[in-house]
Amino acid sequence: MQDEKANENMISNSSLNTNHELPRFPIRLRWTIFVGLAVAAAVAVLSMIVLDMEREAWLKNQELQASIQVSRLGDELKIPMLAGSSAEVEFIIRNFAKKIPSIKAVFFQNASSKVWSFGDIGEIQDVLSVMLLPKETLHLPTDALWFAKKVTYGGADVATVAVEYSEQAWQALASQLLQRMLIAAMVVILLASVLVYWLAGRMSKPLEELALAARHVADGDYNQRLLVKGNDEFSDAASQFNKMVSDLQHKEKMREVLGRYLNPELVSDVFDNDNSGTLLNRKQEVTVLFADMVSFTAFSESTETEEVVDVLNQHFEIFHSIIDYYGGHVDKYIGDAVMAVFNHPKSHEEHTRHAAMAGIAMTVACKRLGILRKDGDKVSFRVGLDRGHVIIGNIGAAERLEYTVIGDAVNVASRMSGLGEGGEVVLPKETFDAAGDGFSFENMGDMNVKGVSDPLQCGVVTVTKATLKRDINYAVDKAFDATLPTNVRMMLGNTKS
Repeated sequence: MQDEKANENMISNSSLNTNHELPRFPIRLRWTIFVGLAVAAAVAVLSMIVLDMEREAWLKNQELQASIQVSRLGDELKIPMLAGSSAEVEFIIRNFAKKIPSIKAVFFQNASSKVWSFGDIGEIQDVLSVMLLPKETLHLPTDALWFAKKVTYGGADVATVAVEYSEQAWQALASQLLQRMLIAAMVVILLASVLVYWLAGRMSKPLEELALAARHVADGDYNQRLLVKGNDEFSDAASQFNKMVSDLQHKEKMREVLGRYLNPELVSDVFDNDNSGTLLNRKQEVTVLFADMVSFTAFSESTETEEVVDVLNQHFEIFHSIIDYYGGHVDKYIGDAVMAVFNHPKSHEEHTRHAAMAGIAMTVACKRLGILRKDGDKVSFRVGLDRGHVIIGNIGAAERLEYTVIGDAVNVASRMSGLGEGGEVVLPKETFDAAGDGFSFENMGDMNVKGVSDPLQCGVVTVTKATLKRDINYAVDKAFDATLPTNVRMMLGNTKS
């Protein structure tokens, strides 16, 4: 299932990347081209219809003229033909064709199949041989424009006459019509394109504003709002966008507020991951760090409440920065103690080494702060470490859960912090061995730890390698620079020097 989901995500990302690489094609241009093509197609169809209607009208007019002219020619030819005057028949035909420029050819055949003609008559004789012509003029079904009729005398059919007319007049008329319609179409397309480009620009402007605002929101600016105008789809989109941004802004504020109480990465897991707002329970190897104030009870009884809170917060601010620098996270504050976990949620193979360096850095920070108690002693913390497998999960009641770690490593780390003196970092030998080189182990002997059946060899860890010392001092300096006011840092700097 995971592989299939990964493949789907890859395909989706690939399609998104492909769409992102395509050249931008504004909506106003799309609509302008679409409307221009639509108008051109409409004009083309309309031109065909108009031309067809005009041709039908021209043909009807041609038929009317042909009916008169062919009938007149037949009447003029039948007397000379019956008289047997072929020369007169040919003269009448040629004279008729010369008087009417639109005539291309003339065909005349008597009852004895004798033919007189003018021009290229083609296959008209074969066509007429298979047709039964009426006494009225008929438009023949040929490619050329032929009109024919029977010539009668005394009620009998004595001849057949046919005349071919030129379509040059129609071609000139059609060319003129097409030219005018083309000019009209160009004017209409131009005006329509300008109008559509303007309208599409006005319509796309809200979309462009929406896209720009969405880009700012994607970059983390949740103060974007769109002006809602009108009562249409664009105003609905603007309203929904404003509501979405408000919800995102509220969600970000919740993330910031929760990030002050929980580890920011855990908060991000809840807000960003598709896990229905819950965190998964699992088992994992971690290093747990405990640090608690030495003689806190006596200090709190002899000190004003506000000062106690202020002293704890100063230390915890520094501790938080140091723990975060070394890749751990503060799991919880327990009164005067802080519990931190390494290798969760940030994974790191050398989490024990980082926890040891963080613990030593915390003791260095306490000495640098140098806050004095009423009895003259400096406020100090004891630090305990242990490495082991713990259960990471949601602990508590349904109405109030805490996402934390539980297990022997937590208990042992807590017990280790109670074994040392102020400014010491105590851990089992097995945990020390996992920290790597650069540290020394001052053996305290085997200790019976509550909750652990076998005694544990415990000791105090100190740093011996110069590079580790420089890194620890850098982490402390960074924590002081990030958390304390400038005047306090200057005072501490002078004390340090």
